[in-house]
Amino acid sequence: MWEYFGPDFAFDLMKGVVAGIASMAVQLVAPRTFRAAKQLRARWVARRAARQARRKVVANDEG
Repeated sequence: MWEYFGPDFAFDLMKGVVAGIASMAVQLVAPRTFRAAKQLRARWVARRAARQARRKVVANDEG
């Protein structure tokens, strides 16, 4: 009887193990990814603000 459902059970068990490992990996990487994205956005916003400030200074000097 074991030979009938054994292979299916082993396959399902391995799928569960792989899914569990993948889930743990995502949970480990997600905070670092969000932190890096937050820093990237902050740098982009700062560059944009600096660019706009330079434009205002140049516009004020010309006028």
